[in-house]
Amino acid sequence: MSVSKQLIHLRNVKGISQEELASLMNVTRQAVSKWETDQALPDSEKIIRLSEIFGVTTDYLLKGKENDPIDIYSQHDSKAGTDMSAEVTEIIDNVHQMTTTKRCLIGIGIFIFVVIVIVGIIFIMKM
Repeated sequence: MSVSKQLIHLRNVKGISQEELASLMNVTRQAVSKWETDQALPDSEKIIRLSEIFGVTTDYLLKGKENDPIDIYSQHDSKAGTDMSAEVTEIIDNVHQMTTTKRCLIGIGIFIFVVIVIVGIIFIMKM
């Protein structure tokens, strides 16, 4: 599927107009229209922003995949009867927490190393 067809599909799934998308993208409605009619392609920054707005990867926008992430999300959500967004948020929070913990441990390690070096220098100077 081409970028233009992807944009039309994703915009319709999300239920927003060309004007609303243009406003979210800080472009004119005419720019969105040109993207959707293959008269122009969005630049790389716009592709990234579009992927954020629609919740898809840039690969999905540019290449298209057989599995539509929005459809997969909807199917999983309805089958499981759970709130996927809460699960995703929890996973992201856990990853962020692990990253913060790792940074703290690295900081403590560096601090201990510096203290040992300073104590060693002081010990050598007293000899």
